[in-house]
Amino acid sequence: MGADIRTSAVDLLAGAVLVFLRRYPPFDEMEEEALRFLAQRLVVGYYAKGSSILTPGHGEPQYFFIIRSGLVNIAPADAFHLPAGANLALRAGECFSVGGLLERRPVSSAYVAAADTFCYQLAAVDFQALLQRSPRFQQFSTRYLASLLRESRRLLKMQTASLATEQQAMGRTLRSLLQRPAVTCAPDTPIDTALRTMQQARIGSIVIVTPPGVPAGIFTRHDVLDRVALPGRGLGEPISAVMTPAPRTMAAEASAYDAALLIAQHGIRHVPVMDEGRLIGVITERDLFALQRVSIRSIHRVIAAATAAEDLRQAANDIRSLARSLTAEGAAAEPLTLIISTLNDALTRRIIELEQGRHALDGIAWGWLGFGSEGRYEQTISTDQDNGIVFQLPPGQSADAARERLLPFARTVNRTLDACGYPLCKGDIMAGNPQWCLSLDEWLRRFDDWILNSDPQALLNAAIFFDFRLLHGREEPVGTLREQLLARTRATPRFLKQMAEQAVAVRPPLGLVSDFATEASADGRGRLDLKQTGARLFVDAARVIALAAGVAHTSTAERLRHGGAKSGASPNEIASVVEAFFFIQMLRLRRQASADRRAGRAADNLIDPDELNEVDRRMLKESLRQARKLQTRLALDYGL
Repeated sequence: MGADIRTSAVDLLAGAVLVFLRRYPPFDEMEEEALRFLAQRLVVGYYAKGSSILTPGHGEPQYFFIIRSGLVNIAPADAFHLPAGANLALRAGECFSVGGLLERRPVSSAYVAAADTFCYQLAAVDFQALLQRSPRFQQFSTRYLASLLRESRRLLKMQTASLATEQQAMGRTLRSLLQRPAVTCAPDTPIDTALRTMQQARIGSIVIVTPPGVPAGIFTRHDVLDRVALPGRGLGEPISAVMTPAPRTMAAEASAYDAALLIAQHGIRHVPVMDEGRLIGVITERDLFALQRVSIRSIHRVIAAATAAEDLRQAANDIRSLARSLTAEGAAAEPLTLIISTLNDALTRRIIELEQGRHALDGIAWGWLGFGSEGRYEQTISTDQDNGIVFQLPPGQSADAARERLLPFARTVNRTLDACGYPLCKGDIMAGNPQWCLSLDEWLRRFDDWILNSDPQALLNAAIFFDFRLLHGREEPVGTLREQLLARTRATPRFLKQMAEQAVAVRPPLGLVSDFATEASADGRGRLDLKQTGARLFVDAARVIALAAGVAHTSTAERLRHGGAKSGASPNEIASVVEAFFFIQMLRLRRQASADRRAGRAADNLIDPDELNEVDRRMLKESLRQARKLQTRLALDYGL
């Protein structure tokens, strides 16, 4: 009888633990057997206010902690220039010691009870057993930020479940969109045989495969005119003579978003789909963009065919409409900002093409530069202009004479972009400003002045202009400018240290008592600026890391990936920082999309954290914590 009572009591306690765990990620999605294994092995620990729960001095953690009630402050051991008590607070449902348990090392921060706190504790040996029992928990533990981000996107999709089917389908895998197996032929197949096969199958492309079944090339209906008819090719020649070699392929589990981005970047129409090295089908632009009322390819066609500003104004509206739609569906921020930037690039190039023929620019080798978010491929729904021109001097002509010819053209382009919904830069950083329409030598002198000058404005200019990218025109002066700039910055450690000081000057808005340090707005509610105190923290740090490492990439993510690897950061650390950056970018996109749908509310980057769901609040807090860790690493590297 006594044993039965004890068993019932244990079951009752485990049942109460299960109810608690199912309220929080990742436990709410764990396998049932693994969740019960966890619940049955948890013990409760009590920690009085002010007591240390876990510190680096405790050595390798003996427990995995889940906060049951109370408040736990994290005090980074390597914090720099932080005011007393500037800690990150963890609340009920949040957990810690994962990194130490996985890597069998002491934790890097002190976890202190900020109030009387109860924690569920799982012994280290049981933590390892749980990793083996639960793929979901293992995935969460090894990629904590990525797990929260997936959960955030899942909740967003649930909230937007009423969206039209064609919008929801953009998140589907390519495997699910395939209608038929790929039609293929061998490289030595005669052209007329390949064409007949395409006609009989009523398809627009045929994939040329080698004997193992690996795509060696692709031939499409659009290739017939340019590669067969006009050159007068014999129909008996092998298809390999006219195919596009080494076609771009995608994995079967890639999403329609991923394929849409590939099409937008490279202007292709057919994407072979691979499954473990085996060709299983071909996705076409028609397959993809039947899923969207406004498609990337259709926007490209409108832009390419535009002959007047009015056509381009409609294309710009379509870009924003597509961005809102993809944001609501829960598209990942990295491909989404790339799609927006790529389409904005195409629109800008078309405006330039239309205008350059109306101005006397013959004999000048020039390039149109994008700065800021445009230069980083990180444009969101609401974006203004940041651009300039670099040119090489024609023989016997002065820089002022060349500039006099370029400026009327540049100002017309700026005005047309403004008419299309890309506002003129309030700081006048535009190609139509003589300060930013410069010869290559003038740009190099300007950058030299910024690098050698410790004035705060010089550092601010460096932050804006170092993110330059060629949008249209001659590559030579832009390539020369980048090569010399990277060489000069790496040779000037004082400048890099000043840039690092600027990058850590703005602290993540993590609260001392509440989760976030918000600023009161006109309505009295606390707001966070996701651009100035969120995304900017990652952008500024990534710029310094890339310049120090000689990395030519301009996007924040690529700077972190390539520069971070060169600076010795671990792959998991880099992945967490990149995921944190793109989560904040996604919150910005959601905010702007929401503003765009609400009449009378201007798009901005301000959010009230109290309006976020629990997962997004936790993800935002963890993302800002990653920003603080990134700043800490930068401060240690430069002795700040």
